[in-house]
Amino acid sequence: MYLPVYDTISKDTTISVGEGALYSVLAIAMVFAILLIIIGVTYLVFKITGLFDLKKELDEAKKAKESASAPAPSGEVTIKDDDMMAAVLVATIDYRLTHKSDVRVVSVKEIN
Repeated sequence: MYLPVYDTISKDTTISVGEGALYSVLAIAMVFAILLIIIGVTYLVFKITGLFDLKKELDEAKKAKESASAPAPSGEVTIKDDDMMAAVLVATIDYRLTHKSDVRVVSVKEIN
C-alpha cells in the first residue's frame, strides 16, 4: 500500500487539493483503525483477566460457604480469668494471620 502512494507522489509532480484530501483522509482512517485494534486487544486482555479474577472470587466464596456450613458447637465458651482471655486472643490472632480466614472460637480447655 505504501509503494503505490510513493510512486504517484514524486518531487516533480504536483498534487491537487482533492488528491491531498484523499491521502489525508486515508491516513486518518488508518490511524483510527490501528487505534481501534489496540483498544480491542487491550479490552480482550482485561476481559480475560477479569474472568480469572471472577473465578478466584467464586472459589473463595465457595470455600467460605463450606466453612460456614460447619456444625456449630452446642455450648458456650466460658473464660475464667485474664490469662485465659489472653491465650484465646493470641491463638485467634495467630490463626487468622497464618490461615487468612475468619476465626471462631469453638472451645477452650484449661491445662494445669
